[in-house]
Amino acid sequence: MRVMGEVFLDAFIDSLKLLLVVAVFTYLISFLEPLLSDKIRLNGKFATLIGVSVAMLPQCGFSVVATDLYHKKHLTLGTLIGIYLATSDEALPVFLSYPDKALHVLPLLLSKFLLGLILGYLIDLIYQKGAKSVKHHLDHCEDEYQITLMEYEGTKLVDRCPHGEISPCDCESCKQSSCPHLHAECTPQHCRFEQKNEGILFEYKKEADKKATKKEKLNRFLIKPLLHSLEIFLYVFVINIVFGVLIYYIGEDKIISFLSANKYVAPLFAVIVGAIPNCVSSVILSELYILEGIGFGAALGGLCMNAGVAFVYLFKDKRIKQNVCVFLLMFFISVIVAYLSSLCFNFSTLPI
Repeated sequence: MRVMGEVFLDAFIDSLKLLLVVAVFTYLISFLEPLLSDKIRLNGKFATLIGVSVAMLPQCGFSVVATDLYHKKHLTLGTLIGIYLATSDEALPVFLSYPDKALHVLPLLLSKFLLGLILGYLIDLIYQKGAKSVKHHLDHCEDEYQITLMEYEGTKLVDRCPHGEISPCDCESCKQSSCPHLHAECTPQHCRFEQKNEGILFEYKKEADKKATKKEKLNRFLIKPLLHSLEIFLYVFVINIVFGVLIYYIGEDKIISFLSANKYVAPLFAVIVGAIPNCVSSVILSELYILEGIGFGAALGGLCMNAGVAFVYLFKDKRIKQNVCVFLLMFFISVIVAYLSSLCFNFSTLPI
């Protein structure tokens, strides 16, 4: 009984260490979000590069943003897949909570970044029809939105009117988009204008005040980051207890021996775990890698498949066939990455 008490105590201490790391990153991201929300635009030739770079932040809200923009035809398939592959979720904080294993996260994140970047551009190069469809949509759309990293609600569209600068479009492609931001005819209710010097200056009248109230600021910068950090803490605490109990009753050597004996199944198992639409999957994969239960290739494949809660948001859209294809493409890429990288490193962890 005393030994089991030590298992729970060790699990609590290890989880508490992670809580401190997660809290630092979460509060940092909450302060970065207002700086990024109005400035990031995921269109043009740099869309995939920008998307993959932002996805490297330890959060999974951006993958939901990407999914939302994809549904609204603001984002190409290649950029979406690139963001999914690069999403780091909670892997970085987990590794940093183990100082002796912290460096192991660097090759994982670098590999995810390169895979997201290369495959993102490659998919758009192959599937040019989808890229052209997005470009056509943006030509007839008021492309203004705000990203949200701390919420799982996708993007916030910005109300504006281009005063006839963008011609309306009722083609089938635009009709299929879930984007409510297609250009409508300008009316006096949308905006007002006034003469200034030799030109006409149009001023946009916003329906909502941009200045956040004290309550909103408190919620954004204090409450939400705290709740998110505590949620991760509980996930990790439960996982650490499970691992602790298994080690107590079975033995760490036997568990690692079992996983090593089934090394050819481990990459597929890791990708399946990564497909769980929750940050708990990245925590499990990171913990297994740290315990040397799975190798570098399995961990990489599983973390590539992990896109936070984005898959839940993906299937909220009614275009089931399209969403299934996106999911299967991610699964196929992740499995190939897992086995190829496992073969390269002999199904083991990196000697760092």
